[in-house]
Amino acid sequence: MKKNHLILAIALSALLLPACGKYTDIKTAGAITPTDYNSFRYLMNNNQVLENGVDAPDITSDDITLSDAGIQQNTGTDNMRQYMWSADFYDAVTADPDWKNLYAAIYTCNLVTDQVMNSTGGTLALKKQVLAEAKVHRAYNYFTLVNMYARQYDRTTSATDPGVPLLLKADVAVTAKRATVQEVYNSILDDLRTAVDDLPLHNTYNIYPSKAAAYALLARVCLQMGDYVNAGSYADNTLQIQNGLLDLPVVTNYPQRIDDPEIILSKTSRNSHAYYAYQVLSNDLLALYQPDDYRYSYLTKTLSLSGVNYRVYAKEIVSGNNRNIGLAVPEVMLVKAESLARAGQANAAMDMLNTLRAKRFAATAYTPLTATSASDALVKVLEERRRELCCRCIRWFDQKRLFTDDRFAKSITRTNIATGKTFTLLPGSNRYLFPIPAYNIQLNPALQQNPR
Repeated sequence: MKKNHLILAIALSALLLPACGKYTDIKTAGAITPTDYNSFRYLMNNNQVLENGVDAPDITSDDITLSDAGIQQNTGTDNMRQYMWSADFYDAVTADPDWKNLYAAIYTCNLVTDQVMNSTGGTLALKKQVLAEAKVHRAYNYFTLVNMYARQYDRTTSATDPGVPLLLKADVAVTAKRATVQEVYNSILDDLRTAVDDLPLHNTYNIYPSKAAAYALLARVCLQMGDYVNAGSYADNTLQIQNGLLDLPVVTNYPQRIDDPEIILSKTSRNSHAYYAYQVLSNDLLALYQPDDYRYSYLTKTLSLSGVNYRVYAKEIVSGNNRNIGLAVPEVMLVKAESLARAGQANAAMDMLNTLRAKRFAATAYTPLTATSASDALVKVLEERRRELCCRCIRWFDQKRLFTDDRFAKSITRTNIATGKTFTLLPGSNRYLFPIPAYNIQLNPALQQNPR
């Protein structure tokens, strides 16, 4: 009985929202009404929908450089549009897969938040946990969406800046309009703060949200908002629960994602194993690594293409895993280190940094970092973020939030060799807002396009 409702719900969540015109671009014969607790538990177990992440923020970031015709030809038209920060990434008949996947997962979460507490079977505690897991997944996806398709959070303008459609009900008939950036962030924070108490410290597997995951995402969100005090506090809460690090110099068999002690909530990049075409590390990123840093010697490789050598991110080859872009212990440590540096606590920030870095170098080769001032500590923390978190779809968000600080803002120029066209991305440019997909605007003209 409920089984066919469940199958229909999962099928819809996988297909949903190439549009956000009507909630979806398909029509349903009737309401989806699973009534048994287990149906909702199964929905939250569907990692094919919920673990799906994005990949466009990597190719747009300054961690990647496609420097000649050979590598650009292997990148593909859509990825080259992203690489060049084009006015549009996809045409009007092609769905944006990042947008589509994020909203598909949100729809699944909305099915749960709408109905699980009224379901039959299951204890109250189990229902509340499933509800909390759905809220964490939904918050993660809205955070990703609002930072891809809307302006950087700014407390002076976010109440009026267009965000993304904020869909909190599993209603396929709603006509979606863009909420403000502030409204989206309010929803994210509310979901996480109301979820945390009903989650276990650690869940069965890291594909399921836990208390540590809710705190880690709160730390990420507050950092992006410039709320460094709360970002540091939530980072503390996370690290009290989960703080395991891999000692890269002694790792012989890299663990699977599900067994990786660093991963707090697993999310996979959309184009896993296709990175050879475009995960070519930029010279300014490579310059930050020491040769004996195992993040360089172990996790990057040389790719030879048409007689040209490129240094590419190769964690997927090393680990045999799809690339995790979700929440992890090193990111949380770096959030804490940044909050300390911004609070003037340079030595404490360096202590946190050195705890992480000591697991990335052989013990005999490691010299602890020191800082001459809080400002120097902040520079070192942000450099460490680039080293540690490259190809995790994080750098693009850092570029967005740091653009008003002259120490870290930069202009980036890229040339499409096939067309000869050159474009320079300036700090704070409108091109830091991904285009709302033309496919969705065609289905729903109420969606407002970003300025280009």
